[in-house]
Amino acid sequence: MKRKLCRTSFNCEDMEELNVGALSRRKESAAPLTGERDSTIFRHGFGYPLALVLRLRVLQIVCGISAMVMGSVAFIEERQKFNMGLGIPAGAITVLAAAISIHTSRGWTSMPGMAANKASAATIIWAAAACMLVALVVQCCRTILDPPGVDHGDGPIEEETLPSSRDLVIIACVQIALAVTTLLSAAICARIDSGT
Repeated sequence: MKRKLCRTSFNCEDMEELNVGALSRRKESAAPLTGERDSTIFRHGFGYPLALVLRLRVLQIVCGISAMVMGSVAFIEERQKFNMGLGIPAGAITVLAAAISIHTSRGWTSMPGMAANKASAATIIWAAAACMLVALVVQCCRTILDPPGVDHGDGPIEEETLPSSRDLVIIACVQIALAVTTLLSAAICARIDSGT
């Protein structure tokens, strides 16, 4: 079968030479994936680590959406009490702040006109998001220290009206982890933006 394929206008040796030539002339990547890259170019040549900042912004959006979902679960679990349901507005404001910050991620001090206005709006929204996230952490800590389903001997307890304390503690721990991750990534982004 090999002979049948090679009986066209080229012989087998010519085909092998063409393949070797094509492989040797392939395009080289502009940013090699191995250790061949010059580390000084990637560390100091670019003044702003845009890829890192965008990854952190995506992390903030994911954490914000997850906080909204966990806040909704907590709101349902707590029988429509807005204790840990605070994750819903905290997550929404976080997603909004991260989305606006993506457009202003090149360093807030060097932006003219409208971009500077967007950056100051992003700063205000991030301040509101940070306040909401801190309030969420405080509320979750209160839930962990004193879960609503625990019997304190104050009187008769109706089992159907009390949420599961174990579920609420798990939800509180997840929300604390999401809030802390969001706040840390926002602090890293703020440090990067203020440093450029």
